[in-house]
Amino acid sequence: MPSTKYPSFLFLLLVTAPLFASAARCDKADKSALLAIKAAFNNPPDLSSWTSKTSCCTWNGIDCNATTGHVTSLTIFALNISAPIPSAISKLTALQSLNLAYNQLYGPIPPFVGRLPELTFLRLDGNLLTGTIPSTLTILDLSLVGNRLTGPLPPSFAKANFADVDLRDNQLTGDASFLFGRDKNLNALHLSNNSFKFDLTNVEIPKGLDILVIDHNEIYGSIPAEVAAMKWLQFDVSYNRLCGPIPQGRYTRRFGAKHFDHNKCLCGPPLAPCK
Repeated sequence: MPSTKYPSFLFLLLVTAPLFASAARCDKADKSALLAIKAAFNNPPDLSSWTSKTSCCTWNGIDCNATTGHVTSLTIFALNISAPIPSAISKLTALQSLNLAYNQLYGPIPPFVGRLPELTFLRLDGNLLTGTIPSTLTILDLSLVGNRLTGPLPPSFAKANFADVDLRDNQLTGDASFLFGRDKNLNALHLSNNSFKFDLTNVEIPKGLDILVIDHNEIYGSIPAEVAAMKWLQFDVSYNRLCGPIPQGRYTRRFGAKHFDHNKCLCGPPLAPCK
């Protein structure tokens, strides 16, 4: 008597088919938002896979939640796009990662970017963005390198739970000392090539900080003593207005004079002895 059971491979196909369909399904509202973003970016050729006839979860630069079909990651990287940041991005409410780096985006950073409820990773580096940083931009991993941003950091940054902050190569000014704090979760802080001006003497170094690159600013005071006990991967305080002895530790001794040069009166290895 022939078996009434399906062959095992056919049974698996039937069972898993809904999962594959779910993974490919795209939320309709998110798809409309993405097509609006493409239009706002003047329909670049590299986004030719973005068509109304296909699932947005299969498009270049897009990742989706396999269960809901909502877009969780949007990457439009180095496509030479010249446009403002499109307002349609605000409709991608499940977005966790947004990478628009190395285009020619211009204008201010819209505050709605920081209001995306799930966003934890933001790259806007290598663009032509101007104006001040919105107070809403308290994103866990934040990179705004190489734009034309001006003014002081927003006060909201003092209470933000940053892990990595990279603000190099802008025209930012004022106090950035509130980014520090012993109990903060900060791992990496890059402030190079701005005009930040604050006293470094009494800042509390976050316990997990292993990258501190703050060269080419107007930072004054002395290097905190606890720096000597930290396990640094990168460390650079050159081209500031710092003074006093360099804290001596196993990891600070790894860095040569160029990481401390061109300050007001820093002294001790790897610079000249203190008088």
